[in-house]
Amino acid sequence: MTVIRKRPEVSTEDFRRFMELEYGPTYVALPQVKEYVQYYLADLAADGEEEPIDAIVRIGFESEEKMREALATEEYQRAHGLRAAYMRDTSVGIHSAVLDRRVQLV
Repeated sequence: MTVIRKRPEVSTEDFRRFMELEYGPTYVALPQVKEYVQYYLADLAADGEEEPIDAIVRIGFESEEKMREALATEEYQRAHGLRAAYMRDTSVGIHSAVLDRRVQLV
């Protein structure tokens, strides 16, 4: 899963267009990717302390090995390069994590 914050100078519309038509399709084209879902967020309340999260992307692979294989491809490197114009380039803008545990209560 990756939490994404767009660059402040990029409009929400341009960010979402980029994600859906340019960035996302590069991942979908990777044969190792089993699932790719984009979630767009709008804050219910803001305290002004943190920048809003604009999107969360969930990418599924059959295994950790397949994930590492995908991350080593030229296509992934291309996607990584594309995001520089739209996403913040610090951990505040892009934060990726691997699911360690899932608990579903309902």
